[in-house]
Amino acid sequence: MKKILHSVLVASFLLSVFALPTEVGATTLQDYIDKVNKYQAEVDSANAEVQKTDAEIRAIKGEISTLQNEIQSMMEEAEQKQQEIEQFNQDIKQKSLETKDLFQYLQIADGENAYLEYAFGATDITDMIYRMSLVEQMTEYNDNTIHELEGMIEENKKKKKELEKGQKEMEEKKVLLGQKISSLEGQKVSIQSGAISSSKQLKIYQDTVKMYQNLGCGASDVIGVTCAVNQTVPTAGWYRPLENGRISSYMGYRDFSAAGSNFHQGIDLTSPSGRGTYIYPIAPGTIGYVGQDYYGANLVVVYHVGPDGRNYSSLYVHMDWVSGGLYKGRIVDQNTVLGGMGDTGWAYGVHLHLEVADCRLYDPMDGQCATWNSWSNYIMRRYNNGFKGAQSLLNLPTSWYGR
Repeated sequence: MKKILHSVLVASFLLSVFALPTEVGATTLQDYIDKVNKYQAEVDSANAEVQKTDAEIRAIKGEISTLQNEIQSMMEEAEQKQQEIEQFNQDIKQKSLETKDLFQYLQIADGENAYLEYAFGATDITDMIYRMSLVEQMTEYNDNTIHELEGMIEENKKKKKELEKGQKEMEEKKVLLGQKISSLEGQKVSIQSGAISSSKQLKIYQDTVKMYQNLGCGASDVIGVTCAVNQTVPTAGWYRPLENGRISSYMGYRDFSAAGSNFHQGIDLTSPSGRGTYIYPIAPGTIGYVGQDYYGANLVVVYHVGPDGRNYSSLYVHMDWVSGGLYKGRIVDQNTVLGGMGDTGWAYGVHLHLEVADCRLYDPMDGQCATWNSWSNYIMRRYNNGFKGAQSLLNLPTSWYGR
């Protein structure tokens, strides 16, 4: 009895652990058209903002050009002032020489009364008048020369101060110029980032609408119910699930310090872009399930028909977010964004856990992989027989750029 009760409890636990993910409600083609209109409006708004910012950028560039012209003028003015200062220095030197010569010519006796002694050294009244006149003229000339020298020295100091002030203003305007350039670059990055994000979302939904229209769906059709029902999408080849990535952990047996020996059912991939990196299907196919695992990890299952005609499932785990409109039966291609890379559930860091096997997980008609237990056991058996999941199908170097 205890054995039977134990079995029932285990079965109940397994059912709760491996319950199928919750499926998303029915969606019409009009829902996707509405998404296209929404993101188109965002793109149009972003473009208008870009044009507005471009006008501001042109105005700032005009101001920058004006600042550059002012700086150039200051530099030319500084050069001119420097030349004037050098010329003043030459004039001062020349005046000093002239004064020295004058003193040597008139200094006929030592002492403070040199001019007076020269005047009283006249031989007669005429000579006296001549000498007095000459002394008067030379004294006046000497006073004027000294005054001129003093004025030139003061002007020299003034021009040096003007030069220093001009150089300081030039440096301040250079700083202002750098700040305006930094602000300009920041505006560009912000606007371009928003425009790119909206454009990517727009393309995703445009491609989705086009795909269902090609399948004959009308705006009011419910996807997977009144159109695109049980479509089989053959796979011509396999694609990497990330644009840029690297392998962080391989499929196979590995040890955990806390859990002991364990079998890693898939391969772990990371990307330089980090959290939110777009995740794509490894091939065209049909959504099998969308939901969470027992540990709360967001996951998506995609069914494929391989080039060999066999059924395959690809499982994408730990997503930070799942794209809207994914539900059982929706057809996707290799360019459909399933969601963004994350670390939901039991995860050590942001990455994508990818599992691939040649059966259909959660498909009750599949005798190998109808439940999570059977899927796990099947993957281990296939691995022991040489099948390495995604590594057996995809070209996965240690790191790559491009799908």
